Amino acid sequence: MAASLRSPVLPLVALSALLVCAQARTQAIEPGKEGELANFIPPEAGARACFGRIYDEAHLKAHPKQQVTEMQFRIAYYIHEPDAFYPKGQRNYYFEVLARLRGHKQAKPLSAMGECSPSDDGKSIFCGVDCDGGGVMVKRSVGGKIVVDLEALGRLRMTSDCGEDEEGGVELLSGADDKRFLLSKQASSECPAYDNW
Repeated sequence: MAASLRSPVLPLVALSALLVCAQARTQAIEPGKEGELANFIPPEAGARACFGRIYDEAHLKAHPKQQVTEMQFRIAYYIHEPDAFYPKGQRNYYFEVLARLRGHKQAKPLSAMGECSPSDDGKSIFCGVDCDGGGVMVKRSVGGKIVVDLEALGRLRMTSDCGEDEEGGVELLSGADDKRFLLSKQASSECPAYDNW
């Protein structure tokens, strides 16, 4: 698919000078200060949850401008090895968004990774990509589902390989039909540990 300024998927190079970082700085999460994060997964080593959705043809036909055809959101709690700064080990909530897009015929889905922190509203979490990569707000919904809100921050830098440089990435931008994504919880057997992302 040829990218244009009207497309919600744009090459990172074309936008890097125009877009500002939407990400707040994330830091280690102190025990007892997890806030809404603890309602997604408990602050325990190895805790994780995965949510996903594959959009069927009927949905995509009804939303012709939606670029996302499949999405998965993963969140994990990780305790690092103790060091001089964190004698009990630094504690972080990490996330990954995996997505397949119209017009992108790749064997693997695009990926965005980073850290999550509680949001100021106390009802959602902020998950941001390092190095000016944008992010998403995520809120719990009924029936164990979540809503991944791309519109709140407007953009998410995604790549096809975690080792890929920024020039190989694409920007997933909030568009007419790419604003919020309702995802269902997946079975634990379909949710890999953080070390296997």
